[in-house]
Amino acid sequence: MKLILSTAALALTATTALADTVTLTRANAGATLHESDADMSVYWVEDGDAYALTATYVTDEAPADPARLRMHLSDGDTVTFGLPGVQDRLFTFARDGETVSVRSARVSVDYASK
Repeated sequence: MKLILSTAALALTATTALADTVTLTRANAGATLHESDADMSVYWVEDGDAYALTATYVTDEAPADPARLRMHLSDGDTVTFGLPGVQDRLFTFARDGETVSVRSARVSVDYASK
């Protein structure tokens, strides 16, 4: 019985740790964003007035083939786009002062019909 309760508690803990947004408040401190069909690890370093953000992700379609994104974010910058191999999701990378956030949002897909 203890094993079942421990397993259930661990499962609930792991589920609540999954998030649609991660926030980075220090250089070189990383975080991981877990989605249904992709996992992404992100971190940033200072590069002059900008922050150089690196995001490495894998998809369910190609789990052994990580892809990498690199971008510079100045204070107030926000960029949103989709990723190859990740359907129905948009990712937003934003910098506000000394904080960088990465957010994933589900989008609906409408198919054209006759």
